[in-house]
Amino acid sequence: MDLTLPLEQQLNLASGKPADPAGFFGAILHAFQRASAGKLIEHRYRIGGKAVVMRFAGPAIAERFSPAIEHLLDPTVAAPDLTVHIFDDRSTGARMPPAPWAPECHGQRGLIQGYNDDRFFTTYEIGIDILQMFDAEQNSAIYWVRDYEWIPYWENSFPMRSILHWRLRNEPLQAIHAGAVGNASDGVLIAGKSGSGKSTTTLACLASGLLYAGDDYVLADITAQPYVHSLYSTAKLVPDNCERFPQLKPLVSNPDKLSEQKALIYLKEHFPTSVVRGFPLRAILLPRVTGQQNARLVKTGARDAFRAIAPTTLLHLTRATEEAARKISILSRALPVYWLEAGNELPQIPHVIREFLSRGA
Repeated sequence: MDLTLPLEQQLNLASGKPADPAGFFGAILHAFQRASAGKLIEHRYRIGGKAVVMRFAGPAIAERFSPAIEHLLDPTVAAPDLTVHIFDDRSTGARMPPAPWAPECHGQRGLIQGYNDDRFFTTYEIGIDILQMFDAEQNSAIYWVRDYEWIPYWENSFPMRSILHWRLRNEPLQAIHAGAVGNASDGVLIAGKSGSGKSTTTLACLASGLLYAGDDYVLADITAQPYVHSLYSTAKLVPDNCERFPQLKPLVSNPDKLSEQKALIYLKEHFPTSVVRGFPLRAILLPRVTGQQNARLVKTGARDAFRAIAPTTLLHLTRATEEAARKISILSRALPVYWLEAGNELPQIPHVIREFLSRGA
């Protein structure tokens, strides 16, 4: 099989042999070892209390993913709970093993039939040639892309999201589509579908001096005292919305691509004391625009919280989605839920949240 072909063409050439996910995983690890020889970069992180080691085959791909999670670096991490091997062909000259599955094995949302079972989790994204594979027995994962420059900007903003979801599927932890802001003692989850004002709310709070644990994806702990762990220190804004945050405009990392991308800001670099690893949760707030002058909180219930968090989260994730829905349901019922009715005055939003947190339990 011609290894220089795009993987979707390799699929059409595949022989249809019996699935052997363990053998394929081992072959990719050997390819990673060759790709990283003499240029291995290893970063250690503490993510949701778990020790995670990310092994990059050279600086090109490390520079793509590291900025989003650098606030979670922890050099004291020893025995890892998860090890991820990350490489691309272009910058390393690697030769990725050909895909061993037949065309009909390529299923919806990138799932590969025969390579997804109780032990192995596998997705492949046609068009951008990204393969993610997780071995639950070894707590080891692979992230491969043919060309690191093909990685979409949104993937740079929340790297390894699927792999972390797979690893934590049996833990009381769940990656969710939400933001979180707070103070030194506790905070609130900011949830809502895309376009609901979630990013505007979290960034307004960041600009006002509140602490920030996430804008787009966070890790929720659903134990007796709900807690939110930060996952990524990135913010994404619709370009037109940048006008509401003039202090953030100079910090946008992709200013030349805003005609086709959201504005991407790596917040740890610019707000090192405001980006935190997490805090206990006091409530779930659901932003909605009212057109009124002042912002206010209006009590609602778990059903609205679930509807705000679950659809997009479950759309983004593959495998273990029933378990993810169960965790989101538990979280939605564990905390008071409020509509955050956002008024026309942006500073009103952090003012209302700060006052709510100051009232205590």
